[in-house]
Amino acid sequence: MKILYMEITITPYSHCLFEKLVSKGCELMALLPENIFDAGKGVKTLEKKNASYKICHSKIKKMWYGKNALLDLKKVLIEENPDILVVVWPYMLHLFFDRSIYRMMQEKNIRLMVREIPFQVPPFRKLSYFKTNPVYDENLNLLSKGIGFRLRSLLTMYIRRFIYKRTNASINYFSGAKDIVSSYGLNEKAFFYGNSTDTDSLLAVRDTVINSKRLMEEKPRILHIGRLVKWKKVDLLIDAFNLLSSKYPECELVIIGSGPEKESLEKQVKNLELSDKVIFTGAIHDPLKLGQYMHESSVYVLAGMGGLSINDAMCFSLPVVCSVCDGTETDLITDGVNGFFFNDSDINSLTEKLDIILSDTSTAKKMGEHSFAIIKEKVNMEKFSETYMDAFKFALNNKVTL
Repeated sequence: MKILYMEITITPYSHCLFEKLVSKGCELMALLPENIFDAGKGVKTLEKKNASYKICHSKIKKMWYGKNALLDLKKVLIEENPDILVVVWPYMLHLFFDRSIYRMMQEKNIRLMVREIPFQVPPFRKLSYFKTNPVYDENLNLLSKGIGFRLRSLLTMYIRRFIYKRTNASINYFSGAKDIVSSYGLNEKAFFYGNSTDTDSLLAVRDTVINSKRLMEEKPRILHIGRLVKWKKVDLLIDAFNLLSSKYPECELVIIGSGPEKESLEKQVKNLELSDKVIFTGAIHDPLKLGQYMHESSVYVLAGMGGLSINDAMCFSLPVVCSVCDGTETDLITDGVNGFFFNDSDINSLTEKLDIILSDTSTAKKMGEHSFAIIKEKVNMEKFSETYMDAFKFALNNKVTL
């Protein structure tokens, strides 16, 4: 089958997914913007390398409705004539505002598949959702306020309804999205879910890491991996670590990542007189070195938004402490089994959960073993690519009638 996959950029884990899909028999083309505008700050993109799938670039334009569109989509669809088009936010909006694209897809029998998180997306007609689920940007600026936001959200609801009622299959980040996208008209049988980091690369170096010389002295260690932006709430983690530092004087906090908040976080550490206990490594993308840091840590913490770093940590048998992330945490973490959930933005709750893990190394180890079992058996790139193949096959056989 031939797949045209619209994407914002190609990350190392999306590259791994595409290669898997090709190995399973797909002829795949990734349609990307000429310039990257819609990826988050500091998102790791794939460096130029050989790929078994085709990469095509499109001119991009910010449309009157405020989002970018890939202007060459229709042209590429005509030239390539794929069996399935996979769309992602915000490029799915183009199908609503330019109906000629969808009509052409119908004429050519091109199936539509949606790939969406969808985190912070309310059920259809439920604008009250934002009262208890406020929306922030990466700098923690409140977005869900004012009549303008309400009108845009209402319009977006009807756009999503238009798209999902015409969708042959949909892949979402987490299982809890089923009720959300079904409320927009998606056939429940067309719902598939899953998400995975490049577990192939991490698991391939796991044994090497375990048997290699240590990077750091053996001691209790809390680990964070991710871009240093405000909504990751690394400042909250540093404050929690400060509360625990007197009880666990040998414990260290390792922060892997780079971003606009690094200087502010380093200043916070200095003011708390923790400079000898908090290590900023900068961004690390090499699986071997990243694996060494994970293997030599006691617990992984995601204090704010994110998701895939949880998968990374679980590849190296770490218990995980997190709160509200991107929805995937609900499928990855079972509270008290392979980690803990803490109350969102609650320093006392975060400190309490970390204290439990640091005070009981045997329980922490068992939790870590559960984490690794989940990756090996359920949440890995091989399983994820199989889910994609199931979704593709379903889309080809699912005729949507309006």
